Parts: sequence; structure tokens; C-alpha cells
Amino acid sequence: MTVPIDEEPDAAESEIADFSCNIKEEEATEDQGQRKSLMQRWRDAARRSVRESFKDPWNPYKIHEFPTKKCIRHRYSAIQKKWTEDEVEVKMHPDSFARGAMRECYRLKKLSKFSGDSDWLHAQNYVAKKYIQDVDRNVLFEDVKLQMDSKLWAEEYNRHNPPKKIDIVQMCVLEFVEEPGRPLFHLEHFIEGSYVKYNSNSGFVSEVCRQTPQAFSHFTFERSGHQMIVVDIQGVGDLYTDPQIHTCHGTGYGDGNLGTRGMALFFFSHKCNDICTSMCLTEFDLTENEIKLRDGGHAQAMTDPSTKFSAITHSSLDACEPLVTDDDDNAMEQLRHRHVSMCSRNSRSSFNLDDDDCEGEDNDECEDYDIYEASEVEEYEDYHEPMNSGEAETGCEPVHRRVRWNSASSSLCSSRNTRETEREEYWIEARKQSRPAGLLSQEEMDHLSSLSKSNHAASILGQIHLDIARYHELGRFSTEDSSGTAENKENIPAGTPLQKPRFDYDYESAVFHLDVAQKCGILEAVMTVAQMAYGNPHDLLEDVTWDDRKASLPGTVLEDDAIEDRDAIGFELMVKAAELGDRSAMLFVAEGYDSGNGTGVNGAADWPKAIEYYEKFLACDNPEETNSSLEHAAMTSSEICERPRYSILVRMAEMYSSKSLHGLDEDLSKAYNLYNEAADAAMAALKGKLAARFYELAESFAVE
Repeated sequence: MTVPIDEEPDAAESEIADFSCNIKEEEATEDQGQRKSLMQRWRDAARRSVRESFKDPWNPYKIHEFPTKKCIRHRYSAIQKKWTEDEVEVKMHPDSFARGAMRECYRLKKLSKFSGDSDWLHAQNYVAKKYIQDVDRNVLFEDVKLQMDSKLWAEEYNRHNPPKKIDIVQMCVLEFVEEPGRPLFHLEHFIEGSYVKYNSNSGFVSEVCRQTPQAFSHFTFERSGHQMIVVDIQGVGDLYTDPQIHTCHGTGYGDGNLGTRGMALFFFSHKCNDICTSMCLTEFDLTENEIKLRDGGHAQAMTDPSTKFSAITHSSLDACEPLVTDDDDNAMEQLRHRHVSMCSRNSRSSFNLDDDDCEGEDNDECEDYDIYEASEVEEYEDYHEPMNSGEAETGCEPVHRRVRWNSASSSLCSSRNTRETEREEYWIEARKQSRPAGLLSQEEMDHLSSLSKSNHAASILGQIHLDIARYHELGRFSTEDSSGTAENKENIPAGTPLQKPRFDYDYESAVFHLDVAQKCGILEAVMTVAQMAYGNPHDLLEDVTWDDRKASLPGTVLEDDAIEDRDAIGFELMVKAAELGDRSAMLFVAEGYDSGNGTGVNGAADWPKAIEYYEKFLACDNPEETNSSLEHAAMTSSEICERPRYSILVRMAEMYSSKSLHGLDEDLSKAYNLYNEAADAAMAALKGKLAARFYELAESFAVE
């Protein structure tokens, strides 16, 4: 009997192979688990070692014994401009341990969500800050935005290879949901060490003079294209907290944003150091008197700076160029775009952490990384000999007069070996000409003035100079022994009306900054100098006359200074003011070209130009939106801008109906239209008799 051959042996062999494979997989999984367990044991041992080596400075306060409180943590992503919320548990000491002018600080511990245990004794230390006075809840959220935006500028500063990296502590809003009123606190990591305020938002510079904080503030000003500056630098070492941002428009970032006034206070007290020079940051223009006053405060401290350079270190710094391409660009948005572009190119295997991971997700490890990185920064010191500018070639021209007109010069001061990546081609093409902090060359002044005329945008740098001139007049920079205010106050009789205080201030420096502002195309400065030329009263530097200005400024400033034709100088400035959009200046220039009066010794009537400026004046339909400077001008009368519209239209009609005088061809059809338009304007002004007369004149030209 034949037995059929079965396929059972093949199936058995397959089962044996699968069983063997499963055994190998189990062994591999077991080995992997053992390796993970071994790594975990090493991590635990490292944590215990750290805990035993570093004692918790807050152990004596027994914060772990206080009740646990549930809170909502609000975190802000400066890159995405979004808020995220999560629930956390904290323990806080009920008594404050520090108190400032606006806030008080409390000790707080928070468990990490990734620790997996509830060991409050070894939980992370934080500082909870609460406003002393009741403030709007939005104020706390705006403070977080400010600090996280400043953190982006710190990262941008680090990309330029400074000798010491810096960082700004991450901050969030903590809402105690179980307490009455759901109070809000600012939450930051506790930084152990000596807390130093390096500069303030009002121009203060610490006697503990460090190069890095001052250079960082200067860097943000030029890198942002003069749109903003980060000041009020304070913290432990190079880990900063509670900064303040001044913007060119003075809007946003809380009440501490002083706008260009804050920028003026910073640059008046700022002395460029080796880091500023290495980054090709330009020195702000000050007079000799101001430099002496500034250096008297911290010149001695700068003789032995904590940050020292070698030629190699100096040459490795990247030159600073503005991020924006024109005045309409937003520097903060460009910085966010750049950060995303840089992070997308970075390797995830590096020590760098994506900013979104830290700010947009529940990642407490990122916060620990900030503290770890900051400790490395603080311990780093370059002990090379001080840089000798005569021995080391920086690759860039002297920065106090340096003007970089194209992106090619961006490679002058650096080998471009940044830690993250090389410069993107996008930024090489997108960057515009450099915007230095100093302006003195005549070529640069002419260029800036022409730009101001073309886009009707005032120069931020010029506004800073104007603010410094105003500060001088107010006695902000006057020494106590020169003001004599105390004696004057004692001699003022009772009932005397209050007037602007008079100080023995630095007239030469004030006039210098006023003149720089005028050259930068600042309308108020242009009008003030024009008033000086005509001998009329003016609000800014009201005690300074034209002769005082001439004595304060060495050399000639305008072409007609040499021949002392003040009318020509004043009229030239009024033309400039008219081009900048001042309505009263337009009318003044039109009347000057109409009659030839006030235009200078060699001036004469020019009716085509008079018609041009009359039309510009009439085109300003809404005087409130044209920055009219009636109170500043007062060139012909106190009612210069009160001249009715129909009066100007009639004058233009008379000029066109004349027999080709002063370069204007006769045009009766235009005269007819202008008379009709004047009649309509008179009717709108309820001047019926004048309107009837203008209609008659128009008809007379129609017959002809």
C-alpha cells in the first residue's frame, strides 16, 4: 500500500524558523531593554551626583512643605506669535524675598512634567514676580512678548560670533486658577549669582562696565535698521532678564518704550568698545564736550575690560548689517523669518534646540537647557591679550565714518564661519545698505536728505539727534553745579507764572545735534533753523540766535553761510520743509516765489514755481493730516495757514491772466477755470458777494 507524501515537513521547518527568529527578536529586545535600563541608571546616578554636589539654596525655606497649587501656564512663541496653555503644579513661599519699584518676587518650585516623580524637595527653583499695584492683565502678557522677542535678538547676536554668547531667560505667565481673582504672576528660572544692572532704559550705565551688554544694545539698533533697540540689560553674568525695547514709533512693548527719546539717552551715554568695533558698529556722533562728560562716568572702568580680544578672536566676528530692506519692512518679522530659516538648516543631532520646541510645546527640558547653556556662557573667558588696533587687521574701515552701500561689504569683518550655518544667499540679496549710528560725511547727509524728500519719511537717526538737543535744553545732561536751579527757585516771587526752566546747558552740543537733525531731514529741526535765519521766535532752543549757531558750529554748514545771506538760507530751508510736506512752508515758499520777497539778495519772483507750490498747498485738503507747522513757522503772519482757499485760487487766476510775467505764460482758459473754482470755494465759505464777483471775472475771460 502506497502512503501519500505529505507537506508536513516543510511546515514544520517554517515553524522552527519562525520560532528561532522570535527568540532572536526577544533577545534583541531584552538587550535593548537592558541597555536602556543601564542608561537610565546612569542618568539617575548623574542626577544624584548633581544633587549631592550642588546644594539647593532654597532648602532652608522648606518650600516643599507648602500646599500644592494648580496653575495654568501661558507661554508665548516669538516665532509663531502664538500662545500655548498647559496645567502645572507649583509650591510657592507666601512671603516675598525681593521688592522693586514695580514688582515683588516670591520663591517657587515647579515639578517637571518629564520627571515622572513628585520629589518636591529637588524640584526646580523658580521666581514668581507680581506687580505691586493692580495693572491690566494684558500688561503681563505684553511683558512676556517683550522678553521673548528680546530673546530672538540675543540669538541673532550670538550668530555673529561675539567673544561671549548671551541669552535671555524664558518667561511665561502663571495663572493661579484656584485663588480668588485668578492672580497672574511672571515665572522665570531662579538664577543664582550676583545680579547686576548693566544699563537702563533711561541711559544709565553701570560702573561695573562690561563690553558685551553695551555692544548687544548697540547691535540691536543697527541690526534692526534703527527700528528698535534692546536696553535695560540686567541679570547674572551674560544671562539677562527684564529687558526693555524702544521702538522708533514709541508704540508697543509697554509704558517703558520711550521711542527715540530712549534711544537718545542710550547713545548719549554709550561708548563703543572692541566688540562694537569688531562688528563694524558705528560710533554715534557726539561733540567733544559730550564725550568728556560721558567718559568721566566710566572711562576708568573700561581700562580693564572683562572681555579681552586676540587678533584671531577679533577677526572671527561677523559684521552687522540691517535685516530690513526698506523703511516699510518690519525688522521683527524679518528676524522671525531668519530664525525659522536658520533652524530649518540646522542638524537635529546638534546641541541646538529649536525655539518652537521650547516655546510651543510642553517641554520643560528646554528651560533646563537655557540655564545649562547660560552657565557655559558665564564660565567662558577669552584670556588672550587685549586687541591692539594697530597690530590686528580687522578687515573693515574705521567704523565711526563707515558707510556700507552694498551687501558685498558684509564679508569684510568675518570669515563667515558661524556656528549654525553660513549666510543664506537670500539675506545677502535682501539686505540693504548699512544704517550706521553715526552721520557726518557731507555725501551721506545729502543722500539721506534726498531720501527724506522722496518718501516723506523722517530719519530715525535725525530724530534721535533732535531729542538729544531737546534734552540739552531741558537740562537733562547738565551737571548740578551748572544749572543753578535751586538758587533760581528761591528767588522766584510768589504768584509768578511758571515758565520753561532755564539751564546753563551745553549750547554748542545742542546746536550741533539740531544741525545734524536738520541735515537728516527732520521737519522740526529744519523749521527751527529757518526761523533762526529769519530772526523769528522758535520753540526749540529758544534762547539760541543765528549768531549763536554760527559760533557753535565750526565752518560753514549751508552754501550761503559764507556770504551771510540769511534770507537765502532761510528760504532754502523753507523749500526743504515744503518738500517734506509742511503745509505752512508750502504757502510761504509759494508767496516767496510769487513776490520775490524773503528769497535772498539774489532772489527774484518765479511764477511757475509759485504756481507749483500753490497747487501743493491746495492739494492738502486735510490740514490735520499734513503735519502743519503753523505754530513753528510764523514767517509772515500768525495767520499764514488761515488764508482762505478762494484767495489762493484768485491769485493763481490773476497770474495766468497777466501778460507772461516772471516766466509764466499767459493762459486765459486756466484763468477762467480758476475763477470759477474760486467762486465755488467762496460760496462754500458763505461769501456770496465775493462769489458773484469771481463769477463775473470768469465770464469776462470766457467772452474773450
